[in-house]
Amino acid sequence: MKNMFFVFVVLFGVLLSGCNQKSVTTETRDAARVQQQQSQYEKGQPIPSFDWSLERHLVIELYRVRNQKAATHSVWRSDYGTIEGDCPSYGYGVPYDTSLTNPLVATDTSLEGDRKTYQGGALTSIEQAEPNGVFASKNTSATWVMCIGEAGSIEPVYVESKVSVYPGPVKVDYERNRVTRSGAATVLIQK
Repeated sequence: MKNMFFVFVVLFGVLLSGCNQKSVTTETRDAARVQQQQSQYEKGQPIPSFDWSLERHLVIELYRVRNQKAATHSVWRSDYGTIEGDCPSYGYGVPYDTSLTNPLVATDTSLEGDRKTYQGGALTSIEQAEPNGVFASKNTSATWVMCIGEAGSIEPVYVESKVSVYPGPVKVDYERNRVTRSGAATVLIQK
């Protein structure tokens, strides 16, 4: 009886390894075909190279604008699109879990009690700071809105709803659930 069980386990293992080997062969063959097709595209339709990029220019200008002391107006809405609140604001809001230090750490050691043991130096990618010096959030939609108080002070308001920040004054109509501009923009991107 024990021998039959042993034979069954061995046969089952052989069958599984054969299935795995077949799928690896299929995956390898598919990957080679995709690579061959990509090589053909590279010959017939090479990726263009540009001397200048409008999108890159606009992103650079957006970083410059975001780094200015700008009067803005923030409006936040529920998941259903209903306006929940608004305020004259300062800047463009800060994602809740934005960090001054790198939230990720590359390491090639693991902890075992009070000792560190070398685990082999595996390579990994870690984040780098944005051009404005912070590590932008990738984990939350919550935002710190810098509302301007009655005395002109900055009052940080934590908002978990979706936030829209306008580059100038707006009129917020809660009854109609509408936001309309009510003056000239205070923040502009140069062409």
